[in-house]
Amino acid sequence: MAAAVSTTLTFMVNGTQHQVSNPDPLMTLNEWLRSQRGLTGTKVMCGEGGCGCCVVMVTHPEPTNGGKLSYTVNSCLCPLCSVDGWTITTVEGLGGQKAGFHPIQRRLADFNGSQCGYCSPGMVVNMYGLLSKNPQPSQQEVENHFDGHICRCTGYRPILDAMKSFAGVSGSCIDIEDLNKHLCPVNGQVCNGSVTNGVNGVHHNDPPLRCSQNGVCWYRPTTLEQLHSLLEQHSTGLDRYKLVCGNTAADGPATVETCHQACQLDPTSFCLDVN
Repeated sequence: MAAAVSTTLTFMVNGTQHQVSNPDPLMTLNEWLRSQRGLTGTKVMCGEGGCGCCVVMVTHPEPTNGGKLSYTVNSCLCPLCSVDGWTITTVEGLGGQKAGFHPIQRRLADFNGSQCGYCSPGMVVNMYGLLSKNPQPSQQEVENHFDGHICRCTGYRPILDAMKSFAGVSGSCIDIEDLNKHLCPVNGQVCNGSVTNGVNGVHHNDPPLRCSQNGVCWYRPTTLEQLHSLLEQHSTGLDRYKLVCGNTAADGPATVETCHQACQLDPTSFCLDVN
């Protein structure tokens, strides 16, 4: 006899059980939280898991050992149909003006880490997820845990200061405002220029690189002067250029087929490598 098939999801959100009958397979958890439950503290922006403003905490059974597994997810990428049996916590479930703020929320405010506030819920829930797994992380572990979160206002300094204040392990990492000083990983001092290797192994005295094929030119300047000169040359007329730094603006996985399609759709004539 064939097993009965369920068409209903059952899951918990902020301590309340919900049931959804015959859910739309294309609906995300983010869309359901915002449109069906009015939990708009969970934001949506990029829609591709790149900015972190949609992060929520989830807990579900661990099938390998019968225990529980808790972690944070990008709700904009999480299909609603996948949350059957889950326990979900949004920023509203951590605290608020009426019920009282969570210590992480208060700490972020105390450090002036919220300006427009759009990224704040994701930052708070992300830190909650880290502390749930590791109550005494190091400062480096805190910083690493936020590599998938984007802030458009405060410049990260007060946010990281607030979150690193929860670190329980001695030791620190390079301050965010010292990153541009090129501190030596060996002695922690400002680089004196004795080592000539640049970013990605490029030497500053190497000649710039120029490649051209299929109507698209790739330039790799090695100095700011060369970059400024190229921008002046190609910022007028019909030339179109693109600054490439990690190429995270590329749409979709970098396969031969998608790259070929991108070249056909993107009228870029010049790519400037600024890695």
